[in-house]
Amino acid sequence: MRLEDSQTTRVITIFDAPKLDQITVVLQDIGPSKGRLIVECFGEAWAAYWGGMGNATIAEFVRDCGPDYITCKLIRPRMLKRDEAYLQRIVEAVQEALRADDSNPKEPK
Repeated sequence: MRLEDSQTTRVITIFDAPKLDQITVVLQDIGPSKGRLIVECFGEAWAAYWGGMGNATIAEFVRDCGPDYITCKLIRPRMLKRDEAYLQRIVEAVQEALRADDSNPKEPK
């Protein structure tokens, strides 16, 4: 068994999204044009993988895609329409947080 700490994984927590509980987002750049998104809210989790994102990081890709597309990639078989609508609200909150993060200047480390 082998364990590795990842230098390409970012975990963010989103608080105070309108009418949503705390959202935990895992953004993992796996390799060139490859990435994974994991989203958790109120004990439920959804995940998706993309193997062709062009030159974008997973954060840029998720931020810039349409929310319908990201939601469809996260939907599980036999999900109810109301659960799909809930997931869409979560995806929109994630995208809004990623856009806000990009607009904030980064402090040097």
